[in-house]
Amino acid sequence: MQNKVRSFNQFKTVLEKDATLQQEFKSDPVAAIKKFKSEPWFNDKLIYRLVVLFLGIIVLTICVGVIILTSQDKINENFDVPDILIATASTAIGAIAGLLTPGSNKNSGTS
Repeated sequence: MQNKVRSFNQFKTVLEKDATLQQEFKSDPVAAIKKFKSEPWFNDKLIYRLVVLFLGIIVLTICVGVIILTSQDKINENFDVPDILIATASTAIGAIAGLLTPGSNKNSGTS
């Protein structure tokens, strides 16, 4: 049986509550750790890289689209960029920033 854990704190909690697992961990730590399996999307950096890549492509596509619209005089001298382009680019930039900033640890023990 493999236990699924998302973080070290969750692993620590399971280990503290399970006396059998504690004995196994004392006798053979490597074998005891192999019983745990991390969920793939929490440790897979490729997923985050792909998301950042696709969001970056969205932002670049919108920028190119605005340049094309400007060159074809679809956008007047007041730079009336369609609101949907501004909203989509802002959302993509915010998502990239959210993914690239370090997250807070909710289980840090401080209140």
